[in-house]
Amino acid sequence: MRLLLVTSRYPWPPRRGDQVRAVQQLDFLAGAHEVTLLAPEPGAGQPPPAAGARYRVETYRLRGPAASLAGLGRAALARLPLQSGLFHQPDLGRKLRALAPRHDLAVLQLVRLAGHLEDCGTTPILVDLIDSLSLNFARRAAVDRPWLRPPLRLEARRLAAAERRLIERSAGALVVCERDRRALAEGLPPEQAGKLAVVPIAVEAPGPAAPAPPAPPTAEERPLLALTGNLGYFVNADAVVWWLGDFWPALRARRPEVRVVVAGDRPGRAVRRAVARAGSGVELVPSPPDLGALLRQATLALAPLRCGSGMPIKVLEAWAAGVPVVASPWAAAGTTGRPGEDLRLADRPAEWVEAILDLLDDRAERERLAAAGRRRLTADYAPAVVRDRLLASVEAAVAAA
Repeated sequence: MRLLLVTSRYPWPPRRGDQVRAVQQLDFLAGAHEVTLLAPEPGAGQPPPAAGARYRVETYRLRGPAASLAGLGRAALARLPLQSGLFHQPDLGRKLRALAPRHDLAVLQLVRLAGHLEDCGTTPILVDLIDSLSLNFARRAAVDRPWLRPPLRLEARRLAAAERRLIERSAGALVVCERDRRALAEGLPPEQAGKLAVVPIAVEAPGPAAPAPPAPPTAEERPLLALTGNLGYFVNADAVVWWLGDFWPALRARRPEVRVVVAGDRPGRAVRRAVARAGSGVELVPSPPDLGALLRQATLALAPLRCGSGMPIKVLEAWAAGVPVVASPWAAAGTTGRPGEDLRLADRPAEWVEAILDLLDDRAERERLAAAGRRRLTADYAPAVVRDRLLASVEAAVAAA
């Protein structure tokens, strides 16, 4: 079967979730189908596609900042999501109109490509939403600065309409977690909701040589809590600022020897200020060269997300590193983890403090949670499991078309 995978971001190096998703789909699909990637031209410092790849790569030109601003204006006037205006590319439209008729199925990645739906012509479409961006914006509107909340709610409504149009036009639609599938299905008639399938991002499960869970702290050691993620992404920045401001002071008063490391790419001003205000015991590590090694030094990994959508990769990375996780209910809902079995839940400040203190004092429970997390990772997120789900979804979309 001839498949055309269309992305709005050049996928190499795969640092962001949509880039990781695209690279995984290329690897999983190319073994069974004839695949062409249609992606933006590589920018400065981005490597060319790997030589000898089993798929073909076509690129399109990105317009400049002035044209992007014009696209935003047109989207606003047409009552379309600003995301679709920002990522609308005339050269992509031309390439799509030429390439789509030569393929059996076009896979469009993310709702931001909704403006190019008609460029696919009559070629059947599988839309990989990855997550529900309308859910993302709606949740952000509940916690962001007051002056931003009205435009965020407006964009959430327009994104929801664009997601519905994409699903209605498609032969199938993918998201990475059940929470987002349910959110999208609520606004659809049953025959449209039935098109939605969950195909997560794969995370390699640890092998037999995986490190053991951290040993309990000795008199010379101090427990380490890890907050990780793309710190330039509002969802993760908000989690860090929220946790350090609302939870850390009470925890430090009870256990002053505890340390916290905040690690990830692109930390902005809000994160840096929150770390500085938190005082001694909190360290910021921008762009750690080896996140896995950093996580393996942690006693606990924390995921205090209160907004966002899709999969919280930080939880799966902690499972892979053999580190027990304490997560907010919203973060846990983006995984298949079972509260109390694979991770510990905490919501209000007192719950966070008590959950962390309980686990710091209970080595056996930390080891049990870490082992359960590794089993969950193997069962639901191993590459072979995700590959089979993706191939089944492609076959179902072609059959439906």
